[in-house]
Amino acid sequence: MEEFVSLKQLAMELGLDRSNTRKYVLKSGVRPHKRRTPDSGGQLTLALTVEEATRIRAKRQEEGFLSSIKLVSKETGFFYVIRLVPELDLRRIKLGFAEDVATRLAQHKTAAPTAVLVKSWPCKRSWEGTAIDCLAGSGCRLILNEVFECEDVEALVARGDQFFELLPSPKQRSQLSEYSPHNT
Repeated sequence: MEEFVSLKQLAMELGLDRSNTRKYVLKSGVRPHKRRTPDSGGQLTLALTVEEATRIRAKRQEEGFLSSIKLVSKETGFFYVIRLVPELDLRRIKLGFAEDVATRLAQHKTAAPTAVLVKSWPCKRSWEGTAIDCLAGSGCRLILNEVFECEDVEALVARGDQFFELLPSPKQRSQLSEYSPHNT
């Protein structure tokens, strides 16, 4: 019987969170399998074969990332809407989170040179999935990897304005109760 390494376990080994590990694995051309693993409590989870996990570890090491170094990612940044190919299809957009929107737009321009930023809002990294669900939940169809075809991009931006207006500042922290163990 073939053995598997859960994405959770691989993420811990690589010093990445599970979401970034999944993206890295997919960009490496590996498609995770749904399997029950010892660390998933009997539930289906994304996993790689031992051979695939070994290849991913080797690739990370070749790229200069050592497992003893944990990459630090900022919790706050921006949620963005980028129009990928405005000259071809004004409805095709990319939604996502970035620590720096200008850098992220420049990265997109390597594959889509005419891409333009439509709008961005201050955001926590942990809000990304909910923001995508909110903004793309009406009148949008998923193409692939956070790229959508949206019938009305202006309505999507208006939903974004409403959504982010309801949220606190991403840098705002909850006040601690006097009973919180986080008090020093």
